Amino acid sequence: MPDDIAGEVSQYGTMLEPDKDSRSLVNCSVTWPGHGSVQVRAVALISPLPMTVRAEDILPGGDSEGYEAPGVTGRVGEDGRTWVVAECPGGLEGRVREVSGMYVTADVDLPVPGEGERAEHLADFRTAVQVANGITAAQKCGGTPLKMPTRVIDTYEAHVTQDADGGNMRVVRIDEPGLGVKKCRGLGKRAGFPGKWTASGDLQDSRLLSVCHATILDRKDPTYTEPTPPDGAVVNVSAASWAGPLSESANGKYHYTGDSFTFREGTRTKVIPESEPAELALWAGAECAAGSTYHRVTVHMETSQFSGPTLSEAQRTKFSKDARKLMDSYLADPEGWPRQQDCHHTKILGEVEGWQ
Repeated sequence: MPDDIAGEVSQYGTMLEPDKDSRSLVNCSVTWPGHGSVQVRAVALISPLPMTVRAEDILPGGDSEGYEAPGVTGRVGEDGRTWVVAECPGGLEGRVREVSGMYVTADVDLPVPGEGERAEHLADFRTAVQVANGITAAQKCGGTPLKMPTRVIDTYEAHVTQDADGGNMRVVRIDEPGLGVKKCRGLGKRAGFPGKWTASGDLQDSRLLSVCHATILDRKDPTYTEPTPPDGAVVNVSAASWAGPLSESANGKYHYTGDSFTFREGTRTKVIPESEPAELALWAGAECAAGSTYHRVTVHMETSQFSGPTLSEAQRTKFSKDARKLMDSYLADPEGWPRQQDCHHTKILGEVEGWQ
């Protein structure tokens, strides 16, 4: 900023009257009129994150834009908001409940080195990391400071067509970030499901969060997969883990949509309504390097019945067995996230039918 431009500071929820509690650790902005602003907010991770941490919303690829910074747990979602999560193992002071983590959001509206959205989001990430590290240092709550990110990755999946103008919609290449990432490579194949599997996953390199997805369908055009998978075959699988301060946030998000293991505990049906996914999820709990952890795997079955199939008892039982095979192979994979994070004392918590 030019030396003759004074910054205007605004604070929210941190200048309090006596006996008044604040949910914010930091909530403030600095504005240089006519030149830009910086807004930051840090909140103890007591309740679920206001941003989504569901596996399907974090996976690279798909139709919505997103960005990640390797080495930092966090994202830029399709709304353009940047968030990171930081651990505070010793607990944050001034909280009624014991809190071992926080999330920080940052929005930097200033000229930054470089061009385009990547440079802007990198500035957001770096600012959020500075704020998180400043709070953990001031509160002496332990943990390793977050590394300052040096780059961001666009997780949007680009479909490349043969025609320069996009007129020929036949996809010849897919630029999918995370395709073939090491921690996800064995998903599907290790479980013993037949077919040629390709895997992708998030690129955060986080000890709090991991998401993988694998499929036997043709990524260029799933409807033209050869050979065509038979009805009842497992065609898509996913595996995700949330540890420490993120575990309850993730479970809370799934519970809100009715997809947590606690939402319909013990429910088992065989009728899949029309247009609903033939997908079964299995949850497990464990202790990992960052603390209490939830694991969640899903298996998606191929079905050509547009009116919605009714599973036989044998098919429904096989669905459960497939999910358990996938969970067991995910936990045992030497290159996978659970082994890398020293997960142990694992307990199966329950399954959830995605068609309910």
